[in-house]
Amino acid sequence: MSGWVTLGPGAWQRHATAASGAILLLVIVVLAATAPLVAHNPPGLTVGPPVTPPGRGLPLGTNVLGQDLYSHLVHGARTSLLVGFLVAASSTAMAAAVGTASAMAPRGRELILAVVDLFLAIPSVPLVVLLVVFLGPGLWSVSLALLVISWAAYARVVRAQVLSTVRKEYVSAVRALGASEARVVRTAILPEVAPILFTKFLLTMRWAVVMEAGLGLLGLADPGRVSWGLTLHQAFGYPLLFLTNAWLWWATPPALAIVLTTVGLMAMGRDIDLWLNPAAADQGRAGR
Repeated sequence: MSGWVTLGPGAWQRHATAASGAILLLVIVVLAATAPLVAHNPPGLTVGPPVTPPGRGLPLGTNVLGQDLYSHLVHGARTSLLVGFLVAASSTAMAAAVGTASAMAPRGRELILAVVDLFLAIPSVPLVVLLVVFLGPGLWSVSLALLVISWAAYARVVRAQVLSTVRKEYVSAVRALGASEARVVRTAILPEVAPILFTKFLLTMRWAVVMEAGLGLLGLADPGRVSWGLTLHQAFGYPLLFLTNAWLWWATPPALAIVLTTVGLMAMGRDIDLWLNPAAADQGRAGR
């Protein structure tokens, strides 16, 4: 089967981009996981005067409520990364299930494809906003809204890959040995689809982190849960943000954290996609 390749000598040097992205993402994840240890002040605690510049004990100063912005940054990473992971995992699983079913189910294919096309036709951003407003701002409502609009496109990609795979000789051989359709999917189809799903997971997580921040910036985040988007919303709600230096230590750190997270995920996704699909990489080089 052609989907996976193994690491050979010097592989990490050849895939330095993916390694750099993984290290960058690992640092952010570790900061999020150890937030109570690396940020001594709880994010909701008033620790100083409002809008205090960075100083001793307050690396990023305070917001308009006198809360520690460094604590907001590291605790906010938990929310933003959690939403990204939940949306990426559930969306990837749904795309895999729907795409495989639409390719292999003996009945209901047309109905499944009609549902996929319906979700592809609906404008995504207005739908997300409407769902979050209807369900109420919160981690789970945001995650559900982002799931609703993120699975359909890759369901089509998975379907195309499954249709291509089922025509291969080794799949016919597995069926000839008496394997059930479930076993055929598990042993012959999924290994071929796995690289696509892995890339889908990374791309969706990157997109979900940005969307969560965007919804938070619009004021649709859970006000009781610190996140990068909520910090940006509070910062841009301060009327003197750009009339002082407050933007440097209030709005810039969460924005930079979002950029670094998406860059890390993008670097991993691009390089690992070429690693898992060497044929595609060869075609790309040949076309230059």
